[in-house]
Amino acid sequence: MPSLYRVAEYWMPRYEAIFPNLYAHYIGWGEPFCFRCSWLAPVDDTQGSLAAVWRSAGGWLERAHLHDWALGGSNEPENLVPLCRQCHDIMPEFSCRQAAISYVAEGVRKNCWWQLYTDGTFGASAGFPNPPFKAKLLRDAYVRFVEVERLVGAATNGDESAVMRVRHLIGDPSWPALPSRGASVQSESQTP
Repeated sequence: MPSLYRVAEYWMPRYEAIFPNLYAHYIGWGEPFCFRCSWLAPVDDTQGSLAAVWRSAGGWLERAHLHDWALGGSNEPENLVPLCRQCHDIMPEFSCRQAAISYVAEGVRKNCWWQLYTDGTFGASAGFPNPPFKAKLLRDAYVRFVEVERLVGAATNGDESAVMRVRHLIGDPSWPALPSRGASVQSESQTP
């Protein structure tokens, strides 16, 4: 079976015709990524060559068969794509290369928080500085973001305790500065 770099090398000049929305279109080939969800493998992308960078992604990205090997597909680079373990695990067995290409091309990009979290969690393998601390900060920031989003949603839907908490957090006792229902009814009744 060809190396992960050999698979990427095969797709470099060809991807635009088959995978027009591939992440490489935006970031190039210097950071190994999943063809389906665009997750960037947490590797040291400052290594000496593109081949070395893609080789180091072997622990993070897998070579997935388009036309399934058990159903007669080959181990040639044109029948393989780099996928993260999650995308590879949920990939159905395809006996048709074109159906598999559609499956890969229709993948949804991973949330940027997932990327940041995995960089922090797994970054030690790539030599990132202090990955456990970074992962904790990112997790805490994300949890806080979700909490604030829920709080503002509850306040917007009229939860008075949520309104009071948002007012306290932002330091604005007039939030939300919307006219009261009585004021809008009066103004409508005064209109000729």
